Amino acid sequence: MKPLFVVGFQRSGTTLIRLMLDSHPDIAIPLDTTGLWSRYEQRLDDYDQLATSVGREKIVDDLLAEERITLWEANLDRQAILAGWTNGTFPGLVSAFYQGYAESRGKKMWGDKDPGNMLRLDQINRWFPASRIIHIIRDGRAACLSQLKQDFGFDNLLDCACAWREEVQWVRRMGSLLGPARYLEIRYEDLVIEPETILGTVCSFLEIRYDGAMLRYHETIPSSVPTAKRHLWPLIGQPPVAENAERWKRELKAGQRICFEKRAGPVLREMGYEVLPLARGAYSEEVRHFATLFWRALRRRIGWSSGRP
Repeated sequence: MKPLFVVGFQRSGTTLIRLMLDSHPDIAIPLDTTGLWSRYEQRLDDYDQLATSVGREKIVDDLLAEERITLWEANLDRQAILAGWTNGTFPGLVSAFYQGYAESRGKKMWGDKDPGNMLRLDQINRWFPASRIIHIIRDGRAACLSQLKQDFGFDNLLDCACAWREEVQWVRRMGSLLGPARYLEIRYEDLVIEPETILGTVCSFLEIRYDGAMLRYHETIPSSVPTAKRHLWPLIGQPPVAENAERWKRELKAGQRICFEKRAGPVLREMGYEVLPLARGAYSEEVRHFATLFWRALRRRIGWSSGRP
């Protein structure tokens, strides 16, 4: 079956749709590998460019020892992966790992979820020219507000707004080139408000039957999300909460909203999100964010000049 890749800006619901799809009887999508495959493709010289059995065995062993693979908590058999890696190519290796994961879960179709793949779609298309892409988009104001509360991702609203704008636009352009047979766009807000309808659309796109088990994803968390990582998604153990779709309106300050819409308003509007008629003002808020960026850059510069990393 054709592989599936789920992409989306950080904190945009990629984990939610991943868990929903992973709960389908036919689909297996493990924890994201955070760019692992790209890093290994850049190191193929360490493995004889996969031209020898020694190199191929070594890369399989090294990947099996990787933390992002062990977090899959799957019984991946070394010999089975080598046997399933039939063509000796790097994409074939990637496929063998995911197929091994799918088989360990008793499923036939594999998928991948990694927000970082938003910027790697050209690479994914090169590896798997028949793959299908699901792009989940969340209102950037909500996605960035969520990131500002975390200890990872963006910690400056201006940076986050620009990144959301550029990454969403980039993936949408790629989607227009891939066409509707290979690219599907869904909105996070629609997914949490009308999950059955949106999941039905997703299943039609994937050419598989709809299964209500996807709505019960929260019952399978113990087998889908490692205990050590569950704190990253505090609400993942319960059904979608529709009211949370617009929580940003209550929590984002007026000045922050204006700053965001100055930078990403056209894309928000293009996606059908509500925007202010004219985003202007909030200059003190902008100055505060610019000052943070300036002092951060200055500290880096001083650190480099003094020999510190």
